[in-house]
Amino acid sequence: VRGRMMLALALLPLLVGAAGTAYAGSEERKGTGGAHELKIPVGPRGTALGGTTVGDVQGVEAIFWNPAGLGGLEGTEAIFSHTKYFAEQKLNFAAVATKRGDAAVIGLNAKVLSIGDVIVTTEDAPEGTGDIIEPTFAVLGLSLARQFTDRVRAGFTMNYVSERIVNVSANGVAFDFGVQYLTGWRGMKLGMVMKNFGTSMKYDGGDFELSTRPPDSDPSSANRTFRSSSSSFEMPSYFTLAATYDVYSAPQYRLTFLGAFQNNNFEGDNMSGGFEWSYRNTFALRGSYFGSLINRLDAVTGQDVGEFNGGDDLYKGIAFGAGAKIRSGDTNIGVDVAWRPVRAFFDDTVEFGLRLSF
Repeated sequence: VRGRMMLALALLPLLVGAAGTAYAGSEERKGTGGAHELKIPVGPRGTALGGTTVGDVQGVEAIFWNPAGLGGLEGTEAIFSHTKYFAEQKLNFAAVATKRGDAAVIGLNAKVLSIGDVIVTTEDAPEGTGDIIEPTFAVLGLSLARQFTDRVRAGFTMNYVSERIVNVSANGVAFDFGVQYLTGWRGMKLGMVMKNFGTSMKYDGGDFELSTRPPDSDPSSANRTFRSSSSSFEMPSYFTLAATYDVYSAPQYRLTFLGAFQNNNFEGDNMSGGFEWSYRNTFALRGSYFGSLINRLDAVTGQDVGEFNGGDDLYKGIAFGAGAKIRSGDTNIGVDVAWRPVRAFFDDTVEFGLRLSF
């Protein structure tokens, strides 16, 4: 066991280096991708721990963080979460996963982001035309996972992404692949996940068409339909490596440290660390901190200089949360909450979650 654990730890930095070379992102690529609803975290425990749960997440919450964690599920679980997102946006997530006998675990999930009512304005009506639109961004997913040995789990998720704004829409398919390795030593677990690798997306629909009379044409001629098109865009794919380690473990208390490295294709890389203190596996307190690795051009030397800054353009970097579990008959009920402070004038994001195990 010790030898396999040391081999896994030795390979971890090599995998990080390979990921950085293969999928390197940069600050210059910010704003050139789309479908960012795929990156919004769901699952309060993982959110409070800053996404460091890739190695140890288990059960239905693993659908987002690492589908391999579904492989450890016995029975059936469901999760419902609501996130009060910044700028009065709202995110709702629901998922269910089940295992029957020795078969693989199958899971279904739905995520819907609502950005609220948008007042339509024009040059002639800058205060509003009286029309209101409600853009909707949705993700529907199917997951499969299996525990191959007492140490190894693997799983994948296929997500259908749909974005609609009035009469135009964009659709695509994204895939997640994950693996977990349970070392069996002091609660250490290692995890890897590749997320949001899939097709490009492109907006299309009736609002790209305009019926008008061509300039300089005969005034009596009929209107013609002109059609414009939009550029395609990539999904926000990324690669995460994570590890979990029990610093202290006793029958009543447990203190766990977690860490993760995330390589992004449309921005600089992220590094995060978190802790979880639990009591009798029924109550937990959580906290985390993450920062971004940014390359900037030194005006004097002309060389790229790496910097580590806390948080990112939206978040300050810290997150906190708590969770509690109770048993009611044959059902285990878990309630979790996560809080993340936002920069500037936006409200902080708060996520509430309810998990049921049967």
